[in-house]
Amino acid sequence: MGLILVLVTFPNEESAEKIVDEVLERKLAGCILTTDVKSAYIWDGEKQNDKEIISLFKTDESKMENLESYILENHPYEVPAIIKLSALANADYENWMASILS
Repeated sequence: MGLILVLVTFPNEESAEKIVDEVLERKLAGCILTTDVKSAYIWDGEKQNDKEIISLFKTDESKMENLESYILENHPYEVPAIIKLSALANADYENWMASILS
């Protein structure tokens, strides 16, 4: 199946929920975890400390290009982080994901 985990941060719960809901509706991911995080980073040469929302999208290789395109087109950040990680899961979970994404 080629399980991919995609980490994406959002400025607030509302913006995360909007994209999460539409991604599930379009079957671009089978499961999405979302939680609050504290982020520290450099932007325009200055250190930033923000509260953000991070979502972990669980998808497969066949959906990755469309998922990334959807996020880029609809994300409120000028430069959204879309971090992709290849993953392995137990056979039953991968079979479930395949059934959801088909």
